[in-house]
Amino acid sequence: MFSSRVLLIFVFFGSVIGTFGQGERTLNGSVVTAQNEFVPNATVSVRTSTGKVEVVTDSSGAFSIKLPKEPVIVSVSGRNIEGKSFPVSADSLTATFDIVYKIAPIHEELVIRSSTVQPNIEQRNQKIYEGTLFSRDDQIFQTLDAGINAGQHEGGGKSLEIRRFGFNLDHGGVNGGLKVLTDNIQQNQGTQGHGQGYLGSLKSLSPELVKDVEIINGPFSAEYGDFSALGVVHIRQRESMPQEFTARLQGGRFGSFRSFLAWSPKIERLSSFIAYEHSRTAGPFINPLDYGRDNLTANATFAINKNRSVGFKFNGGRNDYRSSGQLPLDLVFNGSLDRYGFLDPDNGGTVKNGTFGVYFRDENSDGRVIKVD
Repeated sequence: MFSSRVLLIFVFFGSVIGTFGQGERTLNGSVVTAQNEFVPNATVSVRTSTGKVEVVTDSSGAFSIKLPKEPVIVSVSGRNIEGKSFPVSADSLTATFDIVYKIAPIHEELVIRSSTVQPNIEQRNQKIYEGTLFSRDDQIFQTLDAGINAGQHEGGGKSLEIRRFGFNLDHGGVNGGLKVLTDNIQQNQGTQGHGQGYLGSLKSLSPELVKDVEIINGPFSAEYGDFSALGVVHIRQRESMPQEFTARLQGGRFGSFRSFLAWSPKIERLSSFIAYEHSRTAGPFINPLDYGRDNLTANATFAINKNRSVGFKFNGGRNDYRSSGQLPLDLVFNGSLDRYGFLDPDNGGTVKNGTFGVYFRDENSDGRVIKVD
């Protein structure tokens, strides 16, 4: 009886001494996928001679666990992770365990990029203006489309009435309207009587001289100085004509007639032309409209070198008209007044205008452009 108790005591103390003789170690490890992606919140379980130990990986997939110095089996498990066991030797202090997901994790990303708001820009070239009989200045705008509607009253002598995208802009409007320019010269300045500018300057614009039209649909464009909510129409004229001499005659109903003459000499380092336009029409009115206009336009652009040039532009015109007036429709409807009748046979007037501009341009190969107008 005594000998068996002594034997048990020796076995117990021998076991304890053996355990303390082995000592402890700290196993530092990480759990990753086959693509070396960190696996957070994975459970790492180890069963040792002293019991079971568990830890959970952090946000970078790392863990640290104290183990006896003995060979162990490490098990890794977790949400959507295929359970897997890994042998670890008695002297290992670091380890990396690769796991496989049963269902691949969904990574959602929201990327916000900041970029400059660019306005929508439309282009019209001179092809649009080569095959039409232009008897009135509002027809220039009718070719633009782009949500722009232009109309006249008082027989074509007054400024254009502009509507765009359903908004009535009177003569285009400023600071919230439609800004109109020809060769960088604004046509509807805000200095006119009722603050809406005057688009009558377009009467002296000859369609054959239009090089291109740039239509900015918004948002506000700081390039043009004041901000126009409903866009910008920038009409650019040619610097020379494709032929040295150009002559064009057109005719139509109601006594409509138009002529266009241009001379563009071919001189080295000089792009130039001088052009004259005459147009007239009687209109369908009982009191003839007697609409007539005469326009004179000239340009001379000197090439200082291959990058620099200086130009001189002139545009002037006169416009005579007789108007049937703005008729009261109630008199038209009751038959007292013809739809094409008139109230005052002497109602009419004359418009004269002129613009002179000097332009300097400096361009280099890297795309830099300096313009002074």
